[in-house]
Amino acid sequence: MTRVSTPDRANEIRGNLKWLSTGGIGLVKNQDRMGRAQRFASWRLTRSAILLILGVALLDPGLAAAQTLSVEETLSLIRSVHIEGIPENEASRVGPEGAAQLIKILQDPGEAATHANVLIVLGYCGQPGSFEAIEQWASIDRSGEIDRNTFRAWQALPYALGHAARFDHRALVALEAQFEKPAPRWTFRHHRGARLHRQSVRASATALAMTGLPEAARALDRVARWTTDADFDEHLRAVRELHRTRSAGARSR
Repeated sequence: MTRVSTPDRANEIRGNLKWLSTGGIGLVKNQDRMGRAQRFASWRLTRSAILLILGVALLDPGLAAAQTLSVEETLSLIRSVHIEGIPENEASRVGPEGAAQLIKILQDPGEAATHANVLIVLGYCGQPGSFEAIEQWASIDRSGEIDRNTFRAWQALPYALGHAARFDHRALVALEAQFEKPAPRWTFRHHRGARLHRQSVRASATALAMTGLPEAARALDRVARWTTDADFDEHLRAVRELHRTRSAGARSR
């Protein structure tokens, strides 16, 4: 699936609103040259135009996402602190130029503090090159003690792949592959070895479930067949129920 933006529709709406603020509202400015009946008719015409245009803006599916974020807005999004997580409605509006900047930032070790947010936003926006950038970050060979920023980005990785899977099937394949990977060779404080592996497979299972995709359900079924960890079995039961809920919600829309 490829993200399709609708900038032309957004421009049309903005043009109509501009007409209201210039030519349309100008009808009211000429009221001194109209009779009472004419003024009332002019007012009704202008009001109707406003309601019509606003109605189209509200009812047009995808219009809220039609306005692509500027590069400046994109950078502000990934540099801000989001207590409840990156807002999807904002991240999904990142355009090709913004994504290109994020890819450069993800390759810059000096920008490590933003990498967790960058991964998530690249997953949400589904722009060309997003999956490749996520995969490239994931493939970096790390060892020894890593810093907090890198650890936070590693924690975000499965969810970035989950978001990206809605646009690129390769992300779904990469997400399922997380279950087969050995524990990382690096450490972060008390996080090491088997503990890191448990975190990775749990997050990957949750990310698969959150996609609501049929292929994700089949991947979770395959994982369930080989696991012998009772705690992970319980986690799988919970996320498979989450997947059913997400899948049902997607079908009802």
